[in-house]
Amino acid sequence: MMFSKSSSTSGSTPRSVPQPSTGSNDGFPRQRLVVAMALVALSLSACSDDDDSGGMVGTDPSIPEGRFAVAMNDGQGPGSVSILAPDIATVRSTLATGANQGVTIGADGTLYQNSDAEGSTGIRAFNRAAERADMDSFGALDRLVGNSPGKGLATLSGMGLLASCDVTDQAADLKLYSTSAGELALPVAQIDLPASCWDSVYDAQTDRLYLAMTDGTLGIVDDVAELGLLMPAEGASTVSLGSDIVDRLVSVVGADGMQQSVNFHGVAVEGDTVLVSDVGSADSASDGALYVFTDDGELDGEQSADAIAGPATMLGNPVDVLLVDGSAIVAEKSNDAILVFNGVAALSGDVAPDYSRSFTKPESLVQFPDEDSLSDASDLAAGAEVSRLLVSQNPGVMQQGSEAVDNSSVGRILVLDLPTADTNSELAVMTGMVSGDPGQQSFRTLENIQLDTAGNGYAVYDTTDGATVSDRGLLVINGLQSREGTMVDTAARDRLMGGVSSGLTSPKGVEIAGEQGALIISDIGNEATAASLVVLSSNAGSNAMPLFTVMDTGSAAIWDTDYDPVNDRLYAAGTAGDVLVYDDFFMMGASAVPTRSIRVAAADVVSNIHGIVHDLDSDTLIITDVGDAASASDGSLYVIENASTVSGVVTPKASIAGAATALGNPVDLAFDGTHAYIAEKSNDQVLIYRDVLGLQGMLDVAADESIAVLKPESVVLAR
Repeated sequence: MMFSKSSSTSGSTPRSVPQPSTGSNDGFPRQRLVVAMALVALSLSACSDDDDSGGMVGTDPSIPEGRFAVAMNDGQGPGSVSILAPDIATVRSTLATGANQGVTIGADGTLYQNSDAEGSTGIRAFNRAAERADMDSFGALDRLVGNSPGKGLATLSGMGLLASCDVTDQAADLKLYSTSAGELALPVAQIDLPASCWDSVYDAQTDRLYLAMTDGTLGIVDDVAELGLLMPAEGASTVSLGSDIVDRLVSVVGADGMQQSVNFHGVAVEGDTVLVSDVGSADSASDGALYVFTDDGELDGEQSADAIAGPATMLGNPVDVLLVDGSAIVAEKSNDAILVFNGVAALSGDVAPDYSRSFTKPESLVQFPDEDSLSDASDLAAGAEVSRLLVSQNPGVMQQGSEAVDNSSVGRILVLDLPTADTNSELAVMTGMVSGDPGQQSFRTLENIQLDTAGNGYAVYDTTDGATVSDRGLLVINGLQSREGTMVDTAARDRLMGGVSSGLTSPKGVEIAGEQGALIISDIGNEATAASLVVLSSNAGSNAMPLFTVMDTGSAAIWDTDYDPVNDRLYAAGTAGDVLVYDDFFMMGASAVPTRSIRVAAADVVSNIHGIVHDLDSDTLIITDVGDAASASDGSLYVIENASTVSGVVTPKASIAGAATALGNPVDLAFDGTHAYIAEKSNDQVLIYRDVLGLQGMLDVAADESIAVLKPESVVLAR
């Protein structure tokens, strides 16, 4: 994937921010979310082309198709980002970001933008930017990452890192931030380069990082994953690396041996083709150039390369570039244009672009990935390959009288390799925080955990001294599924989500609605506050405001949920023994109410549903019932068919309960499309029932496999 970034200050006269037209939005549906208890439209389109529409030039009229984001920076007002879709010629909407530099896209569709503007330094993360309403701005959906100024910004896909070029800090030209971090985050790594970088791009297939540097050289770092960017030295919070990590330096020289490349800004890679832009003098609107290299892993040193340059090219300050199917897309800042050169690898000299459109002071551009489904780990289908089982546990009694127990026994996540179920790693996810009188400690304990498409974890937590809960919320854990042997409660990599404005009182379950960019949190409330479903932006920070809150939770509270994104339907595990079904959940927002309920036919049985999974392919519900929480023998596992239509009292296809099952308090459930994994807390096991959809009748049978885990609280599967 190509990610690109930012620019120099052009010598030409700045222009004002283009005003979007009020043209038609035909062809793009809308979806609604609610901020502060009120629904707010997140439009899938907002406007047709704006004042920056342009015409085609050259002989090839082809226009790159896809979804693009282009940052505007006129040097006067706050910056903005325009969403171009379904092709580079059409403005769908404009986001008033308040940031002015490089943009990049995360695996979950989050748009990150760097900024060095006065009063807005740092990286801004915009949730589901491509679907936002026209002229929407930074707000409750969004968060800050760090506060250092930066230019170009790139995503290191698969590592959960953002690479920020900082031309103002000569001791740390490149800073790497966690995509999961918050506003107070320091970089997880910083690198002193041979020269200041303006932009970078990471090629995950070859594990190479390309750096466009302002001295006209291209830096190439091979084997990035082996640099230990996430593992600082003992006692350090940040990995600090020197210029020796740059394995290769490339520059362009003429026939006389003199360097021709002046001031590299943009860089893009596609296959073995590397495209670099040279702005030359920032004060000139006519001396820009593009260079194309082929990197087979040995590109190095002085290169003789034919520039694409000259008056016909319109290249003056080409501050950023993309490569899309062999075409170069250029943000040409000094000439206020977006240029397209088709088949750029075969071009040289003074050639006209194949397409040009006017755009006021384009600073950076990026292409969104294909609109794939953004599902979480609870949406695995039959045949899915899972490699790890993650189990949260709270085995310790935190406070006994005036003596605090060793906090190593509290609040941990076990990472177990499958199919052997051997423990791969133990991750400590809490810190003992000393407060008040000496000897008094509070601890972070865990409830439910989930994984998003990028492998980041969302863990519901309480902070308690063993008697009183002082704080609650979610811990967002960068790269949880591949994190090994480390503390995962670090401000540089992870963040706490919640705060007073979130309205959370006693959160238990969390469900990721990836396509909505949202988290659905089951809050059972307390004596003073009613139970609710709190919906937060998955991108929110430490003082999150709900997108909306649903107060109708039936006759009791809801422990956990599973969301069906295809039908906008939410299945909720009710502690009164009912499965509540909310149709049109996000469309209704705060007005959502259960449209029907499902209850297992069982007379004189205490029922308390906790774990819940809806399998979309078979339209089957799998639920766990803890029964009486004080009993270690009355738990059940139910399989219910026709979940999308069934209502009222039902007879499950399969009911698994009894002494042989070891089901006492089955508090959570994970499903890989075939097998069910159950966190059995009272009997200290994770139970695995194979081919659970094939089970029938009333069964008192042992699980096919069991794993001894002390007080498992939640289970989640990782691919």
